Amino acid sequence: MRRPPEVPQFLVFAVCAFASGFALRIIDPLILPIADAFAITPAMAALLSSAYALPYAIAQPFLGPLGDRFGKARCIQVCVAGMTVALLAGALAPGFEWLLATRIVAGIFAGGLIPLVLAGLGDAYDMMNRQVMIGRMLLAIITGQMLGSMVAGFANAAFGWRSAFWIAAAAAVLAAVLAWAAIGRPRPAPVITPVAAPVSFLGLYRHVFDNPKAVWLYAAVIGEGLLVFGVFPYVGPLLIERTGSAVEAASAQAGLALGAFGIGGLVYAVLVRRIIGWLGVRRMCLWGSSAVAALYAALTVLPFWWLHALAMAGVGLSYYMLHNSLQTEATELAPAARGSAVALFACGFFAGQGLGPPLFGAVSHALGSPAALLAAAAGLLLLGQLVVRKIIGPDLTAR
Repeated sequence: MRRPPEVPQFLVFAVCAFASGFALRIIDPLILPIADAFAITPAMAALLSSAYALPYAIAQPFLGPLGDRFGKARCIQVCVAGMTVALLAGALAPGFEWLLATRIVAGIFAGGLIPLVLAGLGDAYDMMNRQVMIGRMLLAIITGQMLGSMVAGFANAAFGWRSAFWIAAAAAVLAAVLAWAAIGRPRPAPVITPVAAPVSFLGLYRHVFDNPKAVWLYAAVIGEGLLVFGVFPYVGPLLIERTGSAVEAASAQAGLALGAFGIGGLVYAVLVRRIIGWLGVRRMCLWGSSAVAALYAALTVLPFWWLHALAMAGVGLSYYMLHNSLQTEATELAPAARGSAVALFACGFFAGQGLGPPLFGAVSHALGSPAALLAAAAGLLLLGQLVVRKIIGPDLTAR
């Protein structure tokens, strides 16, 4: 029997999302070895995280409308090819400046992947089912991010930091081949048919901000990215400082701890329908933000690296309770300009991720890492209150 056309489309999107997530998270456990390889400080090496996240964010306001006007699938195909070339160039980087430049280019092209995949799901599913389907797509995204951190840590220990880039490039090559092979296949008609969209970039974004929730939603996702992910590049140094881990072991341990974050996210993705049924969306956001805050505060006193890994697994589960709810809201801001709305959401999210590491580093340098972790925890508690009061109303608790 012939496979329905929507199945290969979903698989293509899932593989592209996996490759993007994998490329995003490979840097976090490699900060110390890259700093050693190029004779630079860990703080300078940590800029590689921002070099991917900030261009990713800046590209979103352009890639989203292009997806609305010329087709989300076509935009994804072009972007995954560009990301592949940049990752290959990074594996060959002769110096830190070259590596930094390739991360910038990879971030720009990767900006067309996950946001437009989510927008495509928004086109295909109504609001009652969309959060569950986006949760299922998170399996591919989180698995990529989880394996990116874990594989990078172990690959560095076995073969050096460049091996992690070669593995990421191989995943991107597979995604690019699959995406381009799918060109020309029939696509299913969307279940949700939005009203006619404006044709200009300005018109698309004006339509998005006609929804009064938009300002609050984008502010919340910037804060979420900043508060949650600012810690990530410093997990290795935190393990050395708080648990006494040896420098040689810190990269692999950091990779496991960051991979545990992904495992927590996978648990959420598998249980998303049940969690929403148990808690409702509003309480899920409150519980999620509060749990992440408590676990980040706990990192200031946990004495062993494996306890940090367990805490990060809890952070992953709790974080996605909040993030998946915000993602779903983004797909409903402006159905006629869904690609633009979700791309701007990703812009804010990755802008927060890009700003988070230097801000966390500055607070750590001035006041110490415990103060930086506690500040992030306090911010997350406030963020949860903002989300339920301004974005997710009581009427959504039974969704």
